[in-house]
Amino acid sequence: MALWAKIKFFFQTMLGSAGSTLTATSTASGYAVNNIYDMLETTLWKAANTTTPMYLTYDAGSGNTKTADYIAILGHNLYTAGATIDLQYSTDNFAADITSAFTAFAPTADTVILKEFTNPGAKRYWRLKITGTLLAAPSISTLIWGNKTELDYASASFDPYEQEVKAAVNMSQGGYVTGIHTQYSERSLSLRFDDVDAALYLKFKDWWDSSGLKNFFVAWDTTNSPNDVWFMRPDTKFSNPFKAGGIYRDVTVNLKGRKE
Repeated sequence: MALWAKIKFFFQTMLGSAGSTLTATSTASGYAVNNIYDMLETTLWKAANTTTPMYLTYDAGSGNTKTADYIAILGHNLYTAGATIDLQYSTDNFAADITSAFTAFAPTADTVILKEFTNPGAKRYWRLKITGTLLAAPSISTLIWGNKTELDYASASFDPYEQEVKAAVNMSQGGYVTGIHTQYSERSLSLRFDDVDAALYLKFKDWWDSSGLKNFFVAWDTTNSPNDVWFMRPDTKFSNPFKAGGIYRDVTVNLKGRKE
């Protein structure tokens, strides 16, 4: 078995940045394209038709450029719709300069998608390209791309598959189960990092200051378990005390999220 990868957070995104715009070649009424980066599972973008190629195009704005090394998608129907996806970037609004960040691929399920790639450098224009003979209008609840945050290996053991079923269980007076109403399953992930230096702590602080209580994507081992990407939110308290001497900190991150 290969060595584990360091734990990674995927929250930083260029979408919604100051001065930028995001447009779609097709949008159904009530399903605005800006919904894709609000990090909520209850809103979405949906196309009005199945005409391809279809584009979701980001423009950083005059004088602005952005970098990226990942794309993450959740709450989509790209597999059942029969779509192939490609992330492209350009310096001239895709007039002549069009480059793909990775080889286009067709999703194999309507589950979370995380694709890492080599950062091509700062570009003004980026777009998700959707192709294929679509069987249904594509829809996406959450879609972001930007720069990942690689942390470190956890200092204490943890269970990446810990979960709790939220359910109402009815019991008889004799202790028999008379009915079960299952609502949803919730994942829990508790990560502890000991002896964190200033450089690593700044990564945690940037995540907290930038993302706060929002949902984000977390991957505990992209080397051996690349499909284990959870959409989670943190506790409401951010407290990471210094150890004796005031140089290092112990950092604990507790996360929860609905199981997809």
